[in-house]
Amino acid sequence: MPVHPVHHLAIGTDALKVAKKFYGALLPVLGFDLVFDKDDHFGYQREGFELIVYKADSTSDDLWDGKRHVGFDHLALNAESRAVVDECAKQLDELGAEIDDPPGIVSELGDDYYAMWVRDPSGLRIEVVCQGG
Repeated sequence: MPVHPVHHLAIGTDALKVAKKFYGALLPVLGFDLVFDKDDHFGYQREGFELIVYKADSTSDDLWDGKRHVGFDHLALNAESRAVVDECAKQLDELGAEIDDPPGIVSELGDDYYAMWVRDPSGLRIEVVCQGG
């Protein structure tokens, strides 16, 4: 298995069951495999990169209290083609996910930057992008 420059990204959600459905619809379309599924967290992997989602408490004022909390800015996931970006949007729309920006060219990032943005069940922003294809 190739070594990806990023080992893993761990995120917290306060809606684990719904998050399992959301990421279970999104990640396999992008070529990720479910590598573990436990009561309080699950993980997907693709080419050495692992995404781990934990059951977490809602965000509090003090994020340094030793607990897992909900949040990050956004996660951008590579798609192999524009058709895969479109398929992700279709799958997530059918699931009832909140799509912020539907698939399209993002001209301020380049004529070859094709992306969509969606919210996961906790409101975390996920980008699916195909650049150069």
